[in-house]
Parts: sequence; structure tokens; C-alpha cells
Amino acid sequence: MTSATVALDVRSLRVSYGDVHAVNDVSFVARHGEVTALLGRNGAGKTSTIETCEGIRRATSGDVRVLGVSAFGAPAEVRSRIGVMLQDGGIAPAARVGSLVRHYCALYDRGVDAVALIDRLGLTTRAKATWRSLSGGERQRFSLALALAANPEIVFLDEPTAGVDLDGREIIRDIITELVGNGACVVLATHDLDEAQRVAHHAVVLHHGRVVIDEQVATLCANGRRLEDVVREATR
Repeated sequence: MTSATVALDVRSLRVSYGDVHAVNDVSFVARHGEVTALLGRNGAGKTSTIETCEGIRRATSGDVRVLGVSAFGAPAEVRSRIGVMLQDGGIAPAARVGSLVRHYCALYDRGVDAVALIDRLGLTTRAKATWRSLSGGERQRFSLALALAANPEIVFLDEPTAGVDLDGREIIRDIITELVGNGACVVLATHDLDEAQRVAHHAVVLHHGRVVIDEQVATLCANGRRLEDVVREATR
């Protein structure tokens, strides 16, 4: 491994809320051209970790570097190379699919065609629809479209397939494959361990705020083992 392959470098990360230590001495790296899955039970520290990596939340201590710079307060030039899909969307209820995707593509100005992106996410017939009128799966695909407007070099996906039907899952899976094929780093936080086994190269499993597994998925699932079983055993 060379430093040039590392897109995300998390070192001794701690995130505390008063006396509660949600993330406690977490370290891992995520590389370009790979999907790193951040896994664990509810309350394991996944969301606090990924929000700190996105620069949304400040670390209590430790260091997180994204594309070579500190995640919190990263300069605009670096932020423009990062795609973020939040778990709860974070989109105004009256926002319309087509206009907001066009706005994001123009704002990032990284050569993404808004019409083609909307079509790629299967949202062409919903381009004039508002966020509030979309189904759960459509909202997920809309949120992903906004993350992809940056043509990102690293993209954070928090539960991207939650509430998504089989066709939507296939679309999202194909997009993730395309992203890593183009050299992007995908950091995926999910409870869907079957989906993680399908798409992830690297698994980081958290339990009570600490890393209990940091390994390649192919190694974890050797000899026919399921990722779900591996994670369950490690987080008992």
C-alpha cells in the first residue's frame, strides 16, 4: 500500500457526547478504487464516525484526513471532490428533483450532466416531483443523485439502500461498481450485511465505539462464510 492509494485516514478518533463515548480510539483507512463498509449494531458508533469523516461533526480527539486534508474545515476545493449521502436526506420537503439536481451539478461544476444523472437514477418521470411526494426508495435515489453531482473522488453513503426496492438496489449497486471502477473511494455505512458482502472490498466493524474487525471482505468470507455471521460473532 502506498500513501497515494489512501483516500480516508482515520487515526485514534474519539467522539464523545458528555460522558458518553460514542467513538473510542477508532483507526482505519479507506482506499481509492474500493468500497469500505462501516458495519455494526445500532449504537456501535457508525453514524458518529461517518459524520466526522464527512466534516459534519467535530472529533473530540484524534485525526481524520480526507483526500489528504483535515475533514473538519476542509477547503472548498477539497469539499467539491467529496460526495455525501446523508441517512435522513437533509433535503427541503418542497425541493424538486430536477431543479435541485441541476443546481447541485452547476454548483459543483465538475462536468456532470444533470439530465443524464437523473435518468441514471431512474428518476426521469419524477423530475418535477417534490421531495415530500417521493416514495422512500425514490428519496434514497434522489439523495444519491445529489451526492454524485460532485463527480466525487470519495463518496460517503449512509444506509443507501434503506427502503429501496429490488430494481432500485440494482441501480445503486451498479453505480457503486462504476464509482470504484473509476477510482473513487466509497465509504458505506449499512445494516444490510448481504448488500455489504455483495459490494464491499473492505469491512470495518464497530462494537461499543471500537473497531473489532478491520479486514478485506474476501478474507472474512473465505470458505463460504457469510459476512452476517462474521459480524454477529464479533459483536456479541
